[in-house]
Amino acid sequence: SKAVSSAFKLIFNQIERFHNNAKFFKNYNKFWVLQNVDPIIDILRSINSRKKAKSISTFDFSTLYTKLPHDKLITQLSKVIDLAFKGGDKNYIHVSAHGKAYWSKNKNGTSFSKAFLKQAVSHLIENCYFTVGDIVMRQAIGIPMGIDPAPFWANLFLYTYEEAYNSKLISSNPVKARFFHSTKRFIDDLSAINDGFEFEKVYKDIYPEELELKLEHKGSHATFLNLDVSIENNIFVYKLYDKRDTFPFHIVRMPQKSSNIPQSIFYSALVGEFLRIARSTLRLPDFLPKAHDLINRMKNQGASQHTSLRCIKKVINNHPEDFNRFSITTEDLLTNVTST
Repeated sequence: SKAVSSAFKLIFNQIERFHNNAKFFKNYNKFWVLQNVDPIIDILRSINSRKKAKSISTFDFSTLYTKLPHDKLITQLSKVIDLAFKGGDKNYIHVSAHGKAYWSKNKNGTSFSKAFLKQAVSHLIENCYFTVGDIVMRQAIGIPMGIDPAPFWANLFLYTYEEAYNSKLISSNPVKARFFHSTKRFIDDLSAINDGFEFEKVYKDIYPEELELKLEHKGSHATFLNLDVSIENNIFVYKLYDKRDTFPFHIVRMPQKSSNIPQSIFYSALVGEFLRIARSTLRLPDFLPKAHDLINRMKNQGASQHTSLRCIKKVINNHPEDFNRFSITTEDLLTNVTST
């Protein structure tokens, strides 16, 4: 399972690079898959620079892990494997003892040929067992949950249908194909930005009938991954969203300085979260409360204010592009986030 996961990580990255470097289709989006929220933020910033924000919709695949027939999953993943092994002169994916996968001309150690990788995938999908008390059950339908390659399988399975639909649409209706230029998906969560609500009309033509999509948000406001997005005056106003903030009880977050970790890691967690809040927020009034709460939380968990400010000042200077839009000096920003 771990070796197959490493192999599919290599394949996933290879397919992603292929689409990113495909100059001929640069005006179209044939690869919707996200690994993090950063591409969404880049899209919102690009649209905002033209003041062209119009709509945002979000969807959720409610049956991806529960109703997908194994034969369809195996068939589509076989197509992905065929694509990855197509061309080139290296016929094996080798997985090192440290779990790093790379292409190789020779079979050595843990290596997958095209045929053997297909066999391994079929075995893992069709022989996933669970125990409940004294009962042993085999999963007969749906993507097996909990095994290492499952996220890659889910992403690449859906990718095969999305790529096929977009390739056909580019040939038959290139104008319509451009509506999906800013459509992105993180496993079973999908966001359609400025698509004229076209995705809602055609998604049944893209995916197999077993998959059900639930419309979660539509129009001028949505939450997607860790972003809360709304439209104001043709601008996407985005800020950090964390559903844990509404929980009616205390949530343990971030490390304690008294824990058995190096001090550098403790403060790295602080500045990393501080930078994440800045990158995920458009406006200063939305940034300051989140940053202030973070500073107070870390202070209560043992952080020195002097060291915290020194580290935060350094990250602001190292990443000016993420703070310049707030139009505030570093000194004033630090004063605001540390004031009681």
